[in-house]
Amino acid sequence: MRSAVLAYKQMPADVLEPLMQLLNWLLWFVLLVCLAWMILSAGRLWMAFKSDLAVNDASFGVLMSLLGAIVASTASGIALAFLPA
Repeated sequence: MRSAVLAYKQMPADVLEPLMQLLNWLLWFVLLVCLAWMILSAGRLWMAFKSDLAVNDASFGVLMSLLGAIVASTASGIALAFLPA
């Protein structure tokens, strides 16, 4: 059983190419969602500063969109390390 696992070295190109395409599209979608959330949260933060309201919710949205973009970018790097092209 162990030799069967070691015999498989690399995924075939016809499997790897669509998988990489899917990961690429998924990364772009996540980054676009993070950008849209950042713009929305920045607008809420500006409105909160302008009207002297509490800025906790708006600043939390900005922070979470930045963290989401960082996690998505890091996950794509890890995926590329495990799925050689």
